[in-house]
Amino acid sequence: MVKETFFGTRIKRMMTLLFALVIAVVLGYRFTHKPNFLAVETDAVAALEGKHLALNGRDGIAACSACHGQNGEGNEPLGYPRLAGLHPRYIAKQLQDFARDQMDIGVKVDPIARDYQKTPRIYKDLTIYSPGIRRDAMMNPIAQALTEEEIYNVSHYYASLPFSANPEPVDFETLERGHELAVRGKPEYLMPRCNACHGPNGEGFGEHFPPLAGQPVKYIVRQINKWQNGDRDNDQLAMMKNTANLLTDGDKINAARYYNNKSYSVNQE
Repeated sequence: MVKETFFGTRIKRMMTLLFALVIAVVLGYRFTHKPNFLAVETDAVAALEGKHLALNGRDGIAACSACHGQNGEGNEPLGYPRLAGLHPRYIAKQLQDFARDQMDIGVKVDPIARDYQKTPRIYKDLTIYSPGIRRDAMMNPIAQALTEEEIYNVSHYYASLPFSANPEPVDFETLERGHELAVRGKPEYLMPRCNACHGPNGEGFGEHFPPLAGQPVKYIVRQINKWQNGDRDNDQLAMMKNTANLLTDGDKINAARYYNNKSYSVNQE
C-alpha cells in the first residue's frame, strides 16, 4: 500500500510538471512573438450592464465594489482580490464554482481534498476537471443569487477595466526566496516553477492561469491554504492542488510577497 501511494504521488507530480513545461514553452513563444497576446476582447454591451451590478448591486446582492474596490483593484489590507483585467471566462468560472450546490456533486465535501483519488473527475477534451469546489462564506451566497446573464455581464465588465499594480516594498531575503519558487520551483519534489503557468512576470495566461502579479498577499496565501485544506478544488489537472501540497507556510509568504512586488499593467491605453 505504501509503495502504491508513493508511486501514485510520484506520477501525479510528474504529470503536473510535464503539463507545466508545455505551458511554459507556449508562454515563451507567445511573449516573444506576440507581445500583446494577453489583451482579451470583451463584450462592451455586457460590460455596460455588468457595471451597474458591480457598482450598485441589486436586491439581496451587495455591490461588488464594496469589497473588490471601485475600479476592481481589490483590497490589499483585507486580502480581497483584484478583478480588473482578469480574463472574463476565468471570472465567470470562479463565480459558477462559488454558486455550485456542493450537495449536487454527490460527494461529501469535507474529506474531498484529503484523498484526491476519491474525488470524482470527468475526462473532457484531454483535461481533467474537478467538480468545481470553491467554498467561501461570503462569496457562496452572492454567487448563488446571480443569474447566468449577470455572471456573464459582470465578468466582462471587470475584464474590461484597466489596472496598474503598485508594488509593495519587501525585504531582499523574501524576494530572493520567492524568486526561487517562481523561476525554479522545487525540482527535487517535481514541483514546477510558478512562472511556467502564471507567466514570466506573473501576468497570467489565458482563462485557466490567472495573474499573480498585483494580487494582495493575503489573498494568494489564503487561496493556497484553501487548496491544501479542500475548500478549493477547481483547477485544471489538479495542478494547483498538487503544487499547494508541496508548499510550506514560508513558501506561501515568500511567493505571495514576490508577486505582490511585481510591476504589472493591463488594459492600458
